[in-house]
Amino acid sequence: MRKSEFEIHPFNEAFYIQALLTKTSSILNDVESLNFIWENADYVDQNDEEILNIFQNIIINVAGISRFFWPAKNSGFYKARGERLREIYLVNDLNVLKNRDMRNLIEHFDENLDDFLNEFNTGRVMLNYTGLSTHIDDTTIFFRAFFYDKFIFKILNVEYKIEPIIEEINRIHEILLRQQEKGDRFTLE
Repeated sequence: MRKSEFEIHPFNEAFYIQALLTKTSSILNDVESLNFIWENADYVDQNDEEILNIFQNIIINVAGISRFFWPAKNSGFYKARGERLREIYLVNDLNVLKNRDMRNLIEHFDENLDDFLNEFNTGRVMLNYTGLSTHIDDTTIFFRAFFYDKFIFKILNVEYKIEPIIEEINRIHEILLRQQEKGDRFTLE
C-alpha cells in the first residue's frame, strides 16, 4: 500500500480534534465539579462516593485519550495515526498518558475486578475512602480511594497521581481549542 493511504488527510483532522476535545472537555468538567465540591467543605464529607466516581470517570477518559496516541493495534493506519497525533500534540513515550497499566485496568475492568476480589478476599478491604493517607495503615486494600494529602486516586489498589495527568490534559486541551479556532486544523501556532 502507498504511504498516503496511512496519512491523516487535512479534511479528517477535524474529526480527531473533536474526538479528543470531547474527552478533554469531559475531564476538565469533572475537575470543575471536584473544585466545586472542595470549595463547599460541608459538601465534601457527604459525597465521598461522588468524588470517587468523578475520579474514576477521569481515568476512563484519560485511557481513551491514551488510545489515540498509542493505539492497541500498533500497525498500519493505527500506528501512523498514533505517531502523527503524538507529533502534533508534542507527546512522547515518557508522557504520563502512556501508562499502559492505567489503560489495561480500565479496558479490562471486569476481569481486573474479578482478580482483585480473588486476591484480596481476606484482610482489611475498604470499598470507598476519601481522606488523608496518614489515617490508613499500609495493610489496607482499597477498591477506590482518594488521598487528599497526596492527591492520589486509587482504584483496585492501583495508584494514580492525579496532578500530572490533569496538567497534561489541560495542555492538550488548550492546543485543541486553538486548533478548533483555526478551522479544526492541526496547527500549533
